[in-house]
Amino acid sequence: MTVYQGEPLNILHTIGMQELYPIIRINFTVRGKFDQERFEQALLKCGQVVPELFCKYVLQDNSFVPVTSDLTGVLFKGSDPDKDSADWDLFNDPQLRVYLNQGHDGVAVTIFLSHILTDGAGAKQLLALLAKAYNGDALAGVKNHQDIDWLRQLLKEHPVTVSQHTDHPAKPLSMPELADHTNQLRRTQFLSLSQETTAALVKASHNQGVTLNDLFMAAFGQAVQRYSATDQISLACPTDMRQFIPGPRQLRVANHTSRYNIAVPAEPSGPFAETVQAVHQAMAANKQDFQCLASVKTLVDNYDRYSLEKLQQICEDNYHVRSISYTNFGVVSFQFAGCTITDFNMLGSYRRAPMFQVAVSTYAGQLNFAYAMIGNDEEARVGNTVMEMMRDLLTNYALKFS
Repeated sequence: MTVYQGEPLNILHTIGMQELYPIIRINFTVRGKFDQERFEQALLKCGQVVPELFCKYVLQDNSFVPVTSDLTGVLFKGSDPDKDSADWDLFNDPQLRVYLNQGHDGVAVTIFLSHILTDGAGAKQLLALLAKAYNGDALAGVKNHQDIDWLRQLLKEHPVTVSQHTDHPAKPLSMPELADHTNQLRRTQFLSLSQETTAALVKASHNQGVTLNDLFMAAFGQAVQRYSATDQISLACPTDMRQFIPGPRQLRVANHTSRYNIAVPAEPSGPFAETVQAVHQAMAANKQDFQCLASVKTLVDNYDRYSLEKLQQICEDNYHVRSISYTNFGVVSFQFAGCTITDFNMLGSYRRAPMFQVAVSTYAGQLNFAYAMIGNDEEARVGNTVMEMMRDLLTNYALKFS
């Protein structure tokens, strides 16, 4: 039996699993002439290019071992994905789960991916590969790359100082813990900006010399601050290191993510534009210093020398699970021939309230905000309020500066 050896960064998401199961959730609705049999064949073709998708993960030696050669344990029809996926075991089941549910206005597709196997950028690449296979493009000769030789070289070229305090802020953001712990359900919630507002926000960011990511982080930080007794926005910002890989773009369904850490003074009721500038300056300084590399340096440097237990402790020191977190999946681009994609969203793992994450993605020129939560109705309303605050802050910013 073929065993596929993992890379060091696979270990990043094996920590804190009692708090956070390492998955990525993607969902969208397909309208038009969607051929489910053709879709199933496309999934199988993706499994040939990325065989780890049909494997279980073996933590003891950081490897992937095949558990199926077909779609058994991979494809499910007519099941509630949020409920059913609660039984998903990455250590015994395939690293991919796909749910198809026929609705009145199309087929709802929900894709779950192991975050041990790949990060958000890799998930986007897999979506593009799936669409390519569905659309009839040949995948012969397409190879998935997971090596990190480029990262080892990058660490040599950009020495960084590692400090445990960087990833463990003195003033962390928090959300209120409610006394009522009944009705704890898996929930996903979504909110979108219109294409017009999205375009205006892009224009405003250019006019003000900031990035969209700066705006999202500032909006999320200021919204959560309303619930936190802190005058500081402390956030970790995942970043795709594929941008640093020289040469032509390659298929990399893998974990190639590190993260920037910021801790900026900010008054919860202060002008949003000032918070944006503070976040922008902190992120610009971090990018200049390649600060993101500090989050993975010790793990990569010691991967061949330390035990798994020691390596996991290194991850906890430099890449630990934060109660309040943020991720930006960026622009997502894929299309199935003869079909229309609507209601697109990408999410991180289900976080048990008061843990909370807002995930941002952009599809077809529209910004989408989403969260996955294990909580009750009131906790879900609090989460919705945070996203609504973000929407209002960003909409007003777009109106003022575009």
